[in-house]
Amino acid sequence: MEERRLETTIGNLHLRTPLLTASGTSGSADELAGLRESKATAQALGAFVTKGVTLEPRRGNPEPRVIETRAGLLNSIGLQNKGADRFLREDLPKLWQYELPVIVNISANSVEDYAKLAAHLLANDGGQITGLEINVSCPNIKEGGVAFGVDPKVVERVVRGVKAAVPRGRDVLIVTKLTPNITDITVPAKAAIAAGTDALSMINTVRGVAINIHTQEPYFANVSAGLSGPAIKPIGLCMVWDCFAKIPECRRRKVPIIGIGGISTWEDVVEYLLAGASAVQVGTAWFVYPDVFVEMKKGLEKYLDDNKTTVRELIGKAHGTCS
Repeated sequence: MEERRLETTIGNLHLRTPLLTASGTSGSADELAGLRESKATAQALGAFVTKGVTLEPRRGNPEPRVIETRAGLLNSIGLQNKGADRFLREDLPKLWQYELPVIVNISANSVEDYAKLAAHLLANDGGQITGLEINVSCPNIKEGGVAFGVDPKVVERVVRGVKAAVPRGRDVLIVTKLTPNITDITVPAKAAIAAGTDALSMINTVRGVAINIHTQEPYFANVSAGLSGPAIKPIGLCMVWDCFAKIPECRRRKVPIIGIGGISTWEDVVEYLLAGASAVQVGTAWFVYPDVFVEMKKGLEKYLDDNKTTVRELIGKAHGTCS
């Protein structure tokens, strides 16, 4: 019964726990393989979300790429990755050995390339990809990035294109990852839902700037970077709350929400569940605490046991206290 308390669902995907890795911080496979506690970590996870994959290899942004802040991390990686073909050949088989659902985060520079990338991955994965997370929100790329995520019409076109690329008869979860760098996150969320997304994940990093007082210039070549970590937790929590409260499909869990942003402890996980998330992704905290997923699972199990409840029962429960 204790194990079943942790179970949740995202669309038609059954998860043994609500804990997922966050794209951009989880790598594509080697992070698990390099941990002594990789088996325990894998057992604590509900699914593995990969680092962003693009059709062709990307070198990423110039260094420096990462700067610590008082309560988080600024990064300007620029989606460095080895490209779709090497991901399929080198990384996907490694991930499959952990017997976890694999959700591949995808990015592109044009609406057409999102669909082309999705089609290529799903035609050559041997059935091993469980889902695709469409990144329409990365703030580090000049050729699109934020522009995709803030324009609801473009969001709808991207999601429709990816959905159409899924082979007939293939059951693939489509998740749309939304940007927080917008006035009302429910606008692109509704556009993604209209296009048929199976789930939403939120939020990506928040735009930020750091300036070197010695050189008197911005630290990053792109000037702005993406802020993650504890500092953005209230923002992520608020946006999950808004989508759950204002979008009927989210409220009914027809389109579930995966919460992201500043999740460092099991208490943070519970907050996101109560706000309306059906699962969460953890990224920056994994840099600091290699066993963070193991500890989160333990704490969450105890909380659920003490309160005689389940993850499913917690989803959106805080909304019941509001008029």
